[in-house]
Amino acid sequence: MNPYDLCLKEVFSNKQHFADLFSTVYFKKGLLLDPDKLSLYDKETHHDLGFRKENDLLMFYDNKFFLHLEFQRKKDPYMPVRILNYKYAGIHQQIKTDTKLHLLYPVYSLTLYMGESKWEHRKRLYECMVDNQWNAKEIPDYQMELFDINSDPIDFMCLYLQKFFRIIQYVYQKKWENLYTDSLLENVEEDIFYHANVFVNLNQEFIQKHTKEGVISMCKALEEYTQECIEKGERRGERKGIIKGEQRGYSKGLTNKAYEIAQNMLSKGCQHNFIADMTGLSLDTVLKLSNH
Repeated sequence: MNPYDLCLKEVFSNKQHFADLFSTVYFKKGLLLDPDKLSLYDKETHHDLGFRKENDLLMFYDNKFFLHLEFQRKKDPYMPVRILNYKYAGIHQQIKTDTKLHLLYPVYSLTLYMGESKWEHRKRLYECMVDNQWNAKEIPDYQMELFDINSDPIDFMCLYLQKFFRIIQYVYQKKWENLYTDSLLENVEEDIFYHANVFVNLNQEFIQKHTKEGVISMCKALEEYTQECIEKGERRGERKGIIKGEQRGYSKGLTNKAYEIAQNMLSKGCQHNFIADMTGLSLDTVLKLSNH
């Protein structure tokens, strides 16, 4: 299993997180799942239900239905077909058990898409098939439930998921300023940040520097540092411009200011994309500075 799926499996093996995700995204808060009624599917414990352990994460709820969570980072144009296959395979496996005749448990599936760009592929089965007037008679259409980290609203009841998803979404959308203006992220628990960092890959040295007693004061640190760099750079740029007494000198001062800000931010462990956005320098220039 890749590190992204391992991270998500660790986060959502927590029953509170799993229940909140399905309650909010799949059931639209029309059904609020009780975490205490969830049981993590285990082939040994639930041997009589016949499922194979191939799904990313599967839980059984209150002896009523299965909840299947599928992790996805790459765009797959045939994702609706894959999800249907998982659902019906799960139902079909239940008839192969040695137990007495029983009604089959439905499988409700949710795809958690964590790719770096917006999901713009198919969500419906019919979008994957050649159009035919007899399709509806033989095969009913199906639309998969999908949460897109890039565009879907983050409206969870659990603070852990609020912080976890917000950090990733802000970085993916390049809304760097939100990382230190969002009051919810003023203090971020270390385990939340390290899980989010599997996806956004912020500088480890910077994280460690601003960690105290298991909490990362990332927002205040970023805000103060960025403002300090900007003010210092502006003063230096203005002084050089005035001394030169001409536009050329002033422009050179501003350029030097941007380089100084970038170098200071690199020394503090800030991310290259963030530095480029804050200084106006190209990403290539920032990368060259980081190698000196």
